[in-house]
Amino acid sequence: MPLAFSTLGCPGDSLEQVIATAHASGATGVELRAADGEFVFPSMDAAGRAHVAGTLAAAGITVLALASYVRVCAVPHEGVGVNDPVLAELLAAVDLAADLSAAHVRVFPGAGVEPCGPGEEPSAELLAADQHGAARLNAAAAHARARGVSMLLETHDSHPRAQDIVRILAHVDADAPVQVIWDLMHPWRYDEAPARTAELLADSLAYAQYKDGVRQQGTNTVSLTLPGAGELPLAQMRDLVAGILATRGTTEPWISLEWERAWHPTLPPVAQALESLKAVLAP
Repeated sequence: MPLAFSTLGCPGDSLEQVIATAHASGATGVELRAADGEFVFPSMDAAGRAHVAGTLAAAGITVLALASYVRVCAVPHEGVGVNDPVLAELLAAVDLAADLSAAHVRVFPGAGVEPCGPGEEPSAELLAADQHGAARLNAAAAHARARGVSMLLETHDSHPRAQDIVRILAHVDADAPVQVIWDLMHPWRYDEAPARTAELLADSLAYAQYKDGVRQQGTNTVSLTLPGAGELPLAQMRDLVAGILATRGTTEPWISLEWERAWHPTLPPVAQALESLKAVLAP
């Protein structure tokens, strides 16, 4: 069970502290959150990038992805083109991922509108957002391919379910290096059955992010819990992910914990969450 975690779960920790957490937990991969105040940030210089990449490699830790905050479906001010700041941000995130030896860069849909409800047709605003996201991913595709980086759309915000994400993918060029991160919580809390999510992402899934929680009855709001203490069927979801990736020859897919301690500082430390995740997914 190759184990990874996002540094979202240990905000403000140094590179050395993240490595220590990884070694203590048996994790061999990290998703590096790119944000001001962290040791990885969008404007870091070449020397800083090389230092982080080299130190993690020497520690035996794979950079699974750069967790960027690019919102590819945001409404463009003047169209998606050379002057589009979101496209510029995406291209810069691709470069940062490559310089950190990350195979992937995570991006959000981030259309800034609510997703459509169950059984509802997407609004004109959402359909336009799908086109904006695909246009930016297509525009960045050649550069990402040249840098050896895949761009990963996360099931999140305006596009929380696989049924939402595949609308964007329908407009993405077939040869563009674009895949999907299945954040297990978001499709589930919007009433998409895990088997349906897996079916829709069968051709595009890169890996899954694990978390757990308890849903407030009659809402899409979830109170986070340690893995195994909530309502998500994590073992079933793990098996669905494994089944998809096995068809591509990946017999041991990454198990990556996204622990939201940066947003919820009262949560237990990420090391405790990693131990809980290992326990709930143990063979």
